[in-house]
Amino acid sequence: MPAKRPDPTPEAIPYPEYALRVLFASFYPAVKMAVEFNYPLDTVKDMMTLALWREAKRKHSTINLISLIFGKSTRTVKALSARFNKGGFFNLNETNLMRRIEDLLRQKPMTMDQLAERLPHCNEFDSTRLAVKALVGEGRIEAEAPRPGSRTRYRIVPRHTDLYSDAHWEARVDALYEHLEAVTETVRRRFLSDTPEDAAARTFTFTARREDVEAFREELFQFLRERTNAMEARAADDPSAEVYAVYTGVTATENE
Repeated sequence: MPAKRPDPTPEAIPYPEYALRVLFASFYPAVKMAVEFNYPLDTVKDMMTLALWREAKRKHSTINLISLIFGKSTRTVKALSARFNKGGFFNLNETNLMRRIEDLLRQKPMTMDQLAERLPHCNEFDSTRLAVKALVGEGRIEAEAPRPGSRTRYRIVPRHTDLYSDAHWEARVDALYEHLEAVTETVRRRFLSDTPEDAAARTFTFTARREDVEAFREELFQFLRERTNAMEARAADDPSAEVYAVYTGVTATENE
């Protein structure tokens, strides 16, 4: 009797379970780091809770709405907010505010007032002004020459942050957030959106000599910088242009 051919169609699962499996897989970087550094479960749970609060506060405006999403009382959420604001694990510091300003200016040039209107209410105008001044001083943004009767607008200066060589730890961690935001958006679009074709990712695993990989890495980064700068220049006056993120990385892997 001939063997039965396997069904080429994968078994379907309910969408809620599918979404949870994607979420479960997305925890992998954090849990791998936690096991690597022998963090106790309570510490991991605390950090996960605070990270969840940080993202919810960034997306939603009120404690009441967050409490509904979390399934917790407003009292519990307020206690979490107070703990977060004490900076036990994370601080909403000037580095993060500067990063938010850069993200806004990537969309279009803006005045100081326009930036202040779009930043979280917890940030006072003086904080925005100080962050803008620091960004200009670091060469990350620049002021446009104002037209007669108009206010000064600020625009982004194309740049990239090297996660390895940047000496300041806050800048390195901030660059890690930026990298993971792009990875997360790729996962969301590919696995959980109606337009998976809007994102793409590839992983290539191969054997090579260290010196060849180092040369390849520099060639790859240089190619990406040149091509993305060229595309951005062509899109400067095109109102249909959108903001994209391209991320890349090269690493040796563990033999498990």
